[in-house]
Amino acid sequence: MAFFRDCGDTDMKTGMGHGASVTNSQFPMPDAQLKLYLSNFQNMTEQANGLLKQGISQYQAHQFEAALDSWRSALILYQEVNDKRRSGAALGNMGVAYEALSDYAQAIECYQQHLDLAIEIGDRRGEANALGNLGNACCAREDFEGAISYQQQRLAIARETGDSRGEEEALGNLASCCDAKGDFPAAIECYQQQLAIARESKDDRVEYKALKSLKLAYKYLADYQKANEYRQLQLAIVRQLFLTNKNSNFVQLAETVGLNPVEDFAGADLSGFDLHYADLVGADLRETNLSRVDLTLADLSGALLSGANLVDATLCNANLRDAELSGTNLSGADLRTKLPRANLTGANLSNANLSSAYLPNAILVEANLHGADLKNADLSGVNLSGANLNGADLSRADLKNVVVENTRFAGCLGISQGMKIELMQRGGIFE
Repeated sequence: MAFFRDCGDTDMKTGMGHGASVTNSQFPMPDAQLKLYLSNFQNMTEQANGLLKQGISQYQAHQFEAALDSWRSALILYQEVNDKRRSGAALGNMGVAYEALSDYAQAIECYQQHLDLAIEIGDRRGEANALGNLGNACCAREDFEGAISYQQQRLAIARETGDSRGEEEALGNLASCCDAKGDFPAAIECYQQQLAIARESKDDRVEYKALKSLKLAYKYLADYQKANEYRQLQLAIVRQLFLTNKNSNFVQLAETVGLNPVEDFAGADLSGFDLHYADLVGADLRETNLSRVDLTLADLSGALLSGANLVDATLCNANLRDAELSGTNLSGADLRTKLPRANLTGANLSNANLSSAYLPNAILVEANLHGADLKNADLSGVNLSGANLNGADLSRADLKNVVVENTRFAGCLGISQGMKIELMQRGGIFE
């Protein structure tokens, strides 16, 4: 929505805006009376300007009815002084308030009146704003043909007047209309044009939005290769931003660029990043390169990490409850954390630090724990069938109810003779 905010652009001598002027030749009257008339005129204009600004503050505070009352009062005053440009602006703002109240019929009526006034006085900026607002309101009412027509007219004005910012906005709105209509090829064309302008003008905000929109549009078309191309561009941007300012919150940066941390990091190269405290609950991180990443105190509960590369990663005190880690490479990783019920089937945990780790009922079938540090680890109820624990340190580890069928324990440290016999009876192999 386009607000009219600037109450300037007035005649410095009389304080009157476009479409409103008074001269002595028009109204022959004594100088004292003219002075009083102009003073009243000035006061009314200033009062209206104040109401216009007041309405914007009220709208931003979500006080839509109050904003509507302020803009309605401003309109009356602008009409009194015959200021058509600002009358149109007040009408446009009233339309925005009506939209916020879901009264689209009234909103469209206000926008149409704004458009008529703007055309009458040759206010191209006002005309563009009115057309854009009409397009948005029509789109909200699912009148997509009308919405597209209005946005195309707004786009034409922006190009005619050399308004690159307006062209960006018009293309974005036009794309949204095509998107809502289900015409994704047309939407993609608009987004691509918007992206080109944003890059030329170095408008990062619009560039990020266009990249996200293009990624989603190609997903809807099931063109996953193209969707991934735009995702990779987003990832490259967030990587550069994060490397430039390592004190930033990586997840928040990713969201700023238009990435969804729950699904857009899968297969990405995030190696070497500092992601401590990162909120990655339920995130899809399959095949993601997280080698040497600091995930200290990160929340990865329920995350999908199958096939991920976490070589030498730090996961100290990270939450890996119910995480899917099958086939994950955790060689040399610091896993002094909680992994209850985690699925580590076929995972590589060779030389990993699992001292004091909490792994009750975790699944470590066919996992490679060669040389792993498992001192004081809680392995109660863990399924270690077929796992390789050769050379691992199990000093003071809790092995209650552990499943060890065909589990290899050659060269393990910290296993008493009595525990060795018990494990062998359960199917453990010590050769």
